[in-house]
Parts: sequence; C-alpha cells; structure tokens
Amino acid sequence: MRGKWIEGYAIDKHTLHSIYIGENEYGHPMFDTKRSEIGELIYQLKYQEQEKIISDIMVLVKPVLDNWQIGAKVDIIIPIPPSDISRTFQPVFLIAEAISDYLNIRMSTQVLTKSKHEQLKNASADKKIGLIKGSIIKDRNFKKKVNILLVDDLFDSGATLNEAVDVLKSDINVADVYVLTMTKTGRR
Repeated sequence: MRGKWIEGYAIDKHTLHSIYIGENEYGHPMFDTKRSEIGELIYQLKYQEQEKIISDIMVLVKPVLDNWQIGAKVDIIIPIPPSDISRTFQPVFLIAEAISDYLNIRMSTQVLTKSKHEQLKNASADKKIGLIKGSIIKDRNFKKKVNILLVDDLFDSGATLNEAVDVLKSDINVADVYVLTMTKTGRR
C-alpha cells in the first residue's frame, strides 16, 4: 500500500465480489456479497460485535507479522482512533492489542484521537481528504526517537492513515511510521 508511511500492508482484500440483487421493503439496495476470509471476520467483529473472533483474525495476521519482521522495526503500536465512539468496544483497539500481545510491543490508545467522529465510508476519496484534514489530534509527544506501527481495520482511500502519519511526523521524535490494515477495498 502506498502512502506517507515507510512500508504498509493489508492482510487481504475486504470484498471479493458484491452483486446488486434488488431492494428491500424499505427501498434500500441489497447485495450478494462475498468477503475474503479476513474481510468476513472483520465484518463479524465490527457489525455483529463478536469479540471472541479476534483469535481467528490473529491466525491470519501472525504469518504476515512474522514474514514482515515488523517486530524488529517498531517501538510502539498505535491504532487509528475510531469514527464510531458509540460501539460497546472498539474493534481496531482489540486488533492492535492482540498484535501488541503477539509482538510483545507496547500499544497505546492515548496518542491519537479524533476531533470529528463522522463516518467516512461512503464519501468519495477527495471528500474524505477534506473531511479528515485536521480531525486527528496528537495528544502526546514522544520523549525519545520511536518507530510506529499504525493499525487500522480497512484501507480505502488512505486519507485517514495519511493524516495520522502527518500528525505523528509533526513530532521530532517520530522517525519511521509503518502501516498494517486488516483489509483493503479494491479501489487502491
């Protein structure tokens, strides 16, 4: 994946195919959607609130972490702050925590926050850039040089991740930023 980071990967595509099959009784479009294995797990984690499947997600994530050898490159893991703060738990925080436990590298949810909590998933790439600009805030500065692994669930336009990198790199002690997302859309 390309962006303002040093190196970044997605575990897999989110959706393999999605076919319009008509409208429901409320006039909303319906689709026959086939997700990748991790795409389906992320869907269940986020929208069906199945926290226990984090271990299934990690079965797919661990080989990527091992092959990438990211544990030797970073000092801290930071999840992208959530857009939907009304959730009973934050899926990206759970994922980042599981990665932190596996790599034995500190994870913090106290570095980045969002000032706006708009859902951007249906906005165009250009609109996302405008909406996300200035919405991520760095709450702490680092006291020594660090390399960071940013973790997110879905890579679409890259607007959120690029903004997070810009915000982090405003700290003179942030050296390299790496990115890992669980899934990506087919657009990028």
